[in-house]
Amino acid sequence: MGSQGMGKETNRDFDEVLEARRTVRSFTDEVPARELVEKVIRAGLLAPYASLAVSEGDVFRRFFVIPKGSDIAARAEAILRAGVVVSSAAIDEAIAENEEFRVLAAKFAVMLRSLAGGAQFGFESPPYWIIVAERKGFPPNQARSLAHVMHSMWLKATALGLGFRLISAATQMGDNEEFCALLGIPAGQFELDSCVIGYARVAPEPTWRPALEETMTWFE
Repeated sequence: MGSQGMGKETNRDFDEVLEARRTVRSFTDEVPARELVEKVIRAGLLAPYASLAVSEGDVFRRFFVIPKGSDIAARAEAILRAGVVVSSAAIDEAIAENEEFRVLAAKFAVMLRSLAGGAQFGFESPPYWIIVAERKGFPPNQARSLAHVMHSMWLKATALGLGFRLISAATQMGDNEEFCALLGIPAGQFELDSCVIGYARVAPEPTWRPALEETMTWFE
């Protein structure tokens, strides 16, 4: 006999959370209580990790909560902006030299030019920007672990009635000494990812998905 699981009511609640998960792009000025933010972070802490990269007692996962309008947010933005300007110039140079790369990187190059020109990264307006650092190891599964972290935090935020959005601005900064020093971690030792949370200004529309039957192949 198989496991009875966690009960029909719990499963219904979980299904509702899965179906309610959305990307929120517009937030109110209301600041969530610290205890709610910590519940979201704890969900991330409970996410799977790459066991070969972790030794017993190692703090392999770190969370940095940055409030909107704080000094550290301004300093982080300045570091990111400087990095984007350099990256944008490098991408443009590569595009000019390689037609195949131009096709591949066209949309990314447009985004970099926009950011270099002063467009927002996405963490400036929501109440909290949360950066997560996952220790690197071998095999290099830290990016996969971070994906689990973000998904767990996203589901918990949804269950708590909080809006959530993934922010990729920090993902290229794990080797940036200035940015890592700002967080208080050694450069090159952690992979980074980030998100923002707050209260949604407008409820996002339902997300389209294909029918299950169209996506599934069940072999006999």
